[in-house]
Amino acid sequence: MKPPAEAGARHRIRQLATTDAGLSFLLISLFVLLFVLYPFSRPHSITHYLIDAFAVLVMISGVYAVSDRRRALFWCVIGFAALNFVLQLLPYAYLNRSVLVLNNLSTMLFLIVVTGAVLYRVLRKGPITAHRVQGAVAVYLMLGLIWAMAYSLVFILDPSSFDLHSSVEGVDDLLGIHTKGMGQLIYFSFVTMTTLGYGDIAPQSKISQDLAILQALTGQIYLVVIIGRLIAVAVSRTEQE
Repeated sequence: MKPPAEAGARHRIRQLATTDAGLSFLLISLFVLLFVLYPFSRPHSITHYLIDAFAVLVMISGVYAVSDRRRALFWCVIGFAALNFVLQLLPYAYLNRSVLVLNNLSTMLFLIVVTGAVLYRVLRKGPITAHRVQGAVAVYLMLGLIWAMAYSLVFILDPSSFDLHSSVEGVDDLLGIHTKGMGQLIYFSFVTMTTLGYGDIAPQSKISQDLAILQALTGQIYLVVIIGRLIAVAVSRTEQE
């Protein structure tokens, strides 16, 4: 028989993972990934390997945040996460453009599934809590990652599709594209989504330009429609009370 303290700890962890509090945990994980780990990523460094592992953990935490009692969906996405982790390790054993395309495409599709599930959790009926607002912010960050993956796919297939200036040396080197290039495109993705437009990285091909326009529109529409709706519902509920 398990000690009461151990059983209580497991119950609290499970409760954290499968309630709205899991949305806050997801946001914290994304923040660490994007603003703590990625800025220090270097090829063949321990930080880059840690990023690959942590990225999968972030997505799994997103699955926990929306799992509730949908065990079939939960284990299906967990299996997808395991496959995605294997594909992230593949470039270290065998590196070519096809492997990188498969790697980024699988990660992008996984992010789309998790983002949709988290957004459903955020917008479902019920009181608008601080956790759900934080979940909406997490969705915004995941949208930035999804577009970064899309840019990376274009960049892998055609390195001339983005003008990175001197921010990435040797863009024809596949490892540089996979590491430094990805870091710069994450930066470009969030700069585009927030419509800052510094101009230090510029899309050069038609498809990269179209993606940038679509992302800028999506970012603004998300803030106006989704965040605006959450605020309106919260204010309306407060007035009724």
